[in-house]
Amino acid sequence: MSQSLDDHPELIVVLGGGMQPDGTPAASTLARATAGADLAREHPDAAIICSGSHGVGRRPKRSEAASMADIIVAAGVDRARIFLEDQSRDTIGNAVHVAERYLAAIAPRPIFLVTSPFHLDRSVKTFALVVGPQWPIRGVASGPASDDPERARHEERFLEQTRLYLADTTPGDIAGIAKKLRVRPPDPSASR
Repeated sequence: MSQSLDDHPELIVVLGGGMQPDGTPAASTLARATAGADLAREHPDAAIICSGSHGVGRRPKRSEAASMADIIVAAGVDRARIFLEDQSRDTIGNAVHVAERYLAAIAPRPIFLVTSPFHLDRSVKTFALVVGPQWPIRGVASGPASDDPERARHEERFLEQTRLYLADTTPGDIAGIAKKLRVRPPDPSASR
């Protein structure tokens, strides 16, 4: 593993898309990891942050983040470039835990945010609200996955919930937003 994100001029953040009941990555997670690997090969100096615990349901033996890291490494990307965030269970958690664990300690730099096409708008807006305007964020859509249509049905509602949840926060106040996240009751219906 690389010692510091400061060694990398760009970041690729890959968001988990859930795990199957048998502990294998959901179709969305596989598609996102594949897109993350492709982007990592195009940007050889970028660090990759794989983000996600497991979404809804029971915690599997391997997190979304660890599973995606394995897929990215199998695609030829050096494991030393990969950092894991394996606590988050939804999009707000992805943004807060990545920001608190990794971004708060380094100078802003470009972020490529990889997720499913239907999830791109909400993810980019959520990350922008959490990290603030000094971080340039570019959304990168993965290829379509078989579970996308069902999950996309609720995206407008989740985007509105995210806006309401973050409405009384200051963009870039990572510590304040993280504190709010720690007292939030988990939402078992939150989509990734």
